[in-house]
Amino acid sequence: MKKWCVLLIALLTLSLAANAETIGGREYVNLPELMRLEDGTPVDSPEKMAARRTELLELFGTYMYGPIPAKGFETAFEILEEGETLGGTAIRRQVRITVTTELGTCDALMLLILPKAEQPVPVIFSLSGDVHTALADPEILPSYSMNRYPNIKEGTRGERDDGTIAEAVRRGYGYAIASCNDFSPDNVRTYAKRLISLFEKGSVNGLTAWAFGLERMADYLVTDPQVDASRLAVTGTSRLGKAALWMGANDERIALVIPNVSGTCGAAMTRSCTKEQLGDLNANFRWWMNSTCKTFNDRIDELPVDQHELLACVAPRKVYISSAEVDTSNDSQGTWNALLLSRDAFRVYGLGVIEGEIAEQPGVGERVFTESMGYHMRSGSHGVTPEDWSNYFDYMDEYLK
Repeated sequence: MKKWCVLLIALLTLSLAANAETIGGREYVNLPELMRLEDGTPVDSPEKMAARRTELLELFGTYMYGPIPAKGFETAFEILEEGETLGGTAIRRQVRITVTTELGTCDALMLLILPKAEQPVPVIFSLSGDVHTALADPEILPSYSMNRYPNIKEGTRGERDDGTIAEAVRRGYGYAIASCNDFSPDNVRTYAKRLISLFEKGSVNGLTAWAFGLERMADYLVTDPQVDASRLAVTGTSRLGKAALWMGANDERIALVIPNVSGTCGAAMTRSCTKEQLGDLNANFRWWMNSTCKTFNDRIDELPVDQHELLACVAPRKVYISSAEVDTSNDSQGTWNALLLSRDAFRVYGLGVIEGEIAEQPGVGERVFTESMGYHMRSGSHGVTPEDWSNYFDYMDEYLK
């Protein structure tokens, strides 16, 4: 009996090893196979990749994020205010987004800054904190999650303005932002008080609510005559980078997806992660992911998906991911590996990718741009910096204009 047990363990070990892949010095055990349909059919054409993408998005919706609601609601838009900003070089447009279901309504404020241009312009959009902190403009209204237009605390206008919006305008891009808290407050006690309360209990979690909010922002942007709807880029940082990737993977209107230092359940591999583990994320931010995801905290190698497959769902559009040298949350090697492991999905569409079977991860201050994907590593820690934005805008200048 003892010999049989030893033999069985040996066979299981060999089986797992046979289904393991090593890349960038990491071994990924029981790695889900990207380029094969659930019925075993090889994915060797754009048509089969489109079918595989449908399968993968359903798997991620089931095992990690929860599906983004696609029906059972109505969306309305109202332009509350518009005028000039940034010294008269740009147009400021403030839009109320109202989502209604049979259970009630939820409002969000979107700030849209557009360069003065004769033709529609590309727009990069994201969720962040309170809108009025992004630009020192006295006409910017408070986000709706600030208890419906209270007085804005003195000194907070533009406190997060690092020049990004002005640089976007200078380069010919529009920039749109809304507060993540307008859709779902990032707090365990109140996360379900706004958008989530409009849907069946347990059907929408925090991260999916943010992805839903990004989709509603896109709903408006594609209707604005001054926006080039074919050149939308979605981004976000950290947890909001996770939401941007989940939204961008699902929404084919998005031309470029930029999850900035998005980490676990973002652009970094879940398997063999050396930074924030799945169990840590689910324990510390239990309102972000769905309940099924939490059952894999101690058995990550059994997850039916991993993040290279989510990056693959962006194909044949473009994806740009980033890392920071001393980031304590985002696994930079795991992020780079995920990008490399996603390449076949882009290749099947005939798109240029990062080449080399075991391509070396770029060092600090280095970047790599290709037709379908970009990557950079910067110095510093977790967050988004002007250096990140400069790289993103450079990529957009080359591949999105």
